[in-house]
Amino acid sequence: METGDVYRELCKKLGVEDSRFLPEIWKLLCSPEEAALVNATPATTEALARILRKTPAEIEKMIRVLFRKGVLFEGSKGYHMSRSLAQFHDATALWPEAPPELITKWRQYVEEEYPRHYAWRLASQRPPVFRVIPVNRHIENQSRVLVYEDARRILEKASLLAVTPCPCRTLMRNCDRPLETCLQMNKGAAYAVKRGTGRAIDLEEAEEILIRAEESGLVHMTGNRAAPGTVICNCCACCCIALSYEKDARTGTLHGQVNPSRYRAAIQEDRCIGCGVCETVCPMKNIVLNERGKAEVLKACLGCGLCTRVCPEEAVRLVLIRPEEHIPPE
Repeated sequence: METGDVYRELCKKLGVEDSRFLPEIWKLLCSPEEAALVNATPATTEALARILRKTPAEIEKMIRVLFRKGVLFEGSKGYHMSRSLAQFHDATALWPEAPPELITKWRQYVEEEYPRHYAWRLASQRPPVFRVIPVNRHIENQSRVLVYEDARRILEKASLLAVTPCPCRTLMRNCDRPLETCLQMNKGAAYAVKRGTGRAIDLEEAEEILIRAEESGLVHMTGNRAAPGTVICNCCACCCIALSYEKDARTGTLHGQVNPSRYRAAIQEDRCIGCGVCETVCPMKNIVLNERGKAEVLKACLGCGLCTRVCPEEAVRLVLIRPEEHIPPE
């Protein structure tokens, strides 16, 4: 395979064969020889040594470099490349020694080409990768909050915790919200610590990070499954590659690539003083002041609950509107 073809083949495996920027990103991450190794995965060290006609020691040296860059991952059957574009984006964005050119190329891709990839996901009706975890504050009937939709209880059940910078804000820098906010759990935490892109933390610090995230107007998101996950992201609508494109500007509804929580914000008009704080904090710009000067919730509610945290009159509640089956099972 010619050198240019191997980079294009790697793009094809990520579902972005026609990208203008992704081959350039691959070239910044891998030499032709390293790209050939990645393209030969999934495979064990021994198998890669046979394919590339190198010694196992030489292959292991190459693997350590590629693992650090976020290009290779350890699996049950050896090493493998990123399983999705999102994983490739997030892992390589946190490469500690990333050259400025890599950051630039990723920004160009997200701004110029990712909208087309997002449109393809919508057209192909792919299920959401992430779901929103509500702020556990002012939820009506607290007893109905499930363990796997409560960020603190999710963290309590994790065997290992770590924190990494947010990949999206690291790349895009469209706001000044905190960077060190991605909470890794279980296998995700072990990976971040081993790779050197994150640091191990205890439950107390993880809870403090959640609080700071809420105070900064960040949305808690995790994998769209009830199963124990590997990450709780704290996302902003100006940098996150999921939230940035989630609201349909024409209809004011959600596109469906982020699974909202089972809740929806509701305003108690008799308590609302029309201060507009909830309008300001809503990541989807889904709350407006109506002709009566009262807050009103529109169509694109993620059920994140940030508005319930900031209302000085406690006039906003989260009400349950979706069944348990809304969250896919383990």
